[in-house]
Amino acid sequence: MTVKSGSYCYDSFGEKTQVQEFERLYRQASTLLDTERQLWPGMGIITGQKVLDLGCGSGVITRELAKQVYPARAVGIDISKTLIDKGLLAYAESSQRTQKNVDFQQGSVYNLPFPDNSFDIVYARLLFQHLDAPLQALASALRVLKPGGKLFILDVDKSWSSLYPEPKSSMELDKAIIQKQLSQGGDPWVGRKLSYYLTSAGFESVETKVTLVDSNRLGMAHFFGMLAFGGSYQSEENKLAALQEKCRPDIQVLLDDPSAWAGFGLFVAVGHKTNRSM
Repeated sequence: MTVKSGSYCYDSFGEKTQVQEFERLYRQASTLLDTERQLWPGMGIITGQKVLDLGCGSGVITRELAKQVYPARAVGIDISKTLIDKGLLAYAESSQRTQKNVDFQQGSVYNLPFPDNSFDIVYARLLFQHLDAPLQALASALRVLKPGGKLFILDVDKSWSSLYPEPKSSMELDKAIIQKQLSQGGDPWVGRKLSYYLTSAGFESVETKVTLVDSNRLGMAHFFGMLAFGGSYQSEENKLAALQEKCRPDIQVLLDDPSAWAGFGLFVAVGHKTNRSM
């Protein structure tokens, strides 16, 4: 089976865009951290659970997971060595360089470089919307999970995203981003499909819930600070770059409008690996 790179390829960006995109990924993870961290005890992500974080990006969430499961280890994996190196450098320059139970390495979610039955928890946030072969990724995750282990996917569905008032420029940019994501093998509507994918891949006791992330809770500036404005989908292309610039002043108006509202549904899907002997 031939697997494409999917709709997100950090290493394809130019140097300037990489810097901006890393800052956005770091900001996005930090903004969503409280929302995610509140979910972890109910997920069973607790002391002693060894965790694998798929598509770890900036490493913010991996390090927080490591704190949650200490003294067990949290391992972050990402296809981009450049992105991992930037995350490690940012951490080395921070004032929090005390964790000993976290590791990062390069690797593909389609062929995870770990032995069978290695992890209690596999965690994937905002990754599956970019994958062109989700069932192959799930098969790989199932293999490295211990019997009785759990996979958690946190992702979005474009139909569960709202903005009001919505400028015409935002609608145009949104449409262009969707078209680009689809053309690169991504899926903006993956949220609704997660239960189906998990069941099809052989997971048991599959369940999906949705939690609201909105500007009332985060503040409109922080909400929009998470978004790529097309950056995740090759905004170095002239069309998307032009739409970005057209949209920016309209979004700035919304940031100053106390009546404006934006939100999206964060889908949280869980699947269990059978504990029975095969």
